[in-house]
Amino acid sequence: MNFIRLINQGPAPAFFNMALDEAISDNVREKTSPPTLRLYHWDCPSLSIGCFQKVSDVDTGYCEKKGYPVVRRQTGGRAVLHDSELTYSFSASAESPMCKDSLLENYAVISRALVLALKLKGIEAEASYNRKSNGSHKHPSCFRAISYREISVRGKKVIGSAQRRYKNGFLQHGSILFSFDPAELCNVLGQHDEDTFNDIGAINDYADRLSFDDLRTALKEAFETTFNVKLISDTPTRSELTLARELERTKYSTRTWNFLR
Repeated sequence: MNFIRLINQGPAPAFFNMALDEAISDNVREKTSPPTLRLYHWDCPSLSIGCFQKVSDVDTGYCEKKGYPVVRRQTGGRAVLHDSELTYSFSASAESPMCKDSLLENYAVISRALVLALKLKGIEAEASYNRKSNGSHKHPSCFRAISYREISVRGKKVIGSAQRRYKNGFLQHGSILFSFDPAELCNVLGQHDEDTFNDIGAINDYADRLSFDDLRTALKEAFETTFNVKLISDTPTRSELTLARELERTKYSTRTWNFLR
């Protein structure tokens, strides 16, 4: 039976979180590490923006005043305010049976695992089959649009994901919202109408006693079932941590990268 490495981690700074995702992805795609599912948190409310997104989409002055780091992801998509959530990242090499032939196929199989995890905890989630949103893809918030194979409950999006595909594999990561503050999202995006975010939901709206540990356990079971693999708990390698610290210093903590556009 094939296996996936499972890395469970607590809160970490925004710049390091993005750096470690990239470092793990690099090692996985070079086949020096196995396919990896990483589950983690953020040490303070932090705003991530998509690789190709304009930083002018967000109110950086407000973020600075509140002490919210702004970090540019290596994946696409739109802005996400990371706070009360469990974040996942999944990396596989092109030769791995976990890597499908297209970006949309990767989205689809990971979405099945995410939906199953929520259903295991009594949350009736579903994955969208829409390939495009109805105009809301232009909105600066990632959670504003329900796009292909992203996860919603009763029409409200609760998981937002982004993926980057390479010749030798892919990285997908996403946010599983436990709670949601529309007023604060308005503030970081410089918006004024909270009703704009009526189609965003949160896990605690449907399972108020669900803990982060409960969901971690459900995700492990769901990925094992969906991919027909065994998840084995482990930690990042020394090589991955060394690369992550270098990427944190030279890329993700720099204005050159984060304010690229």
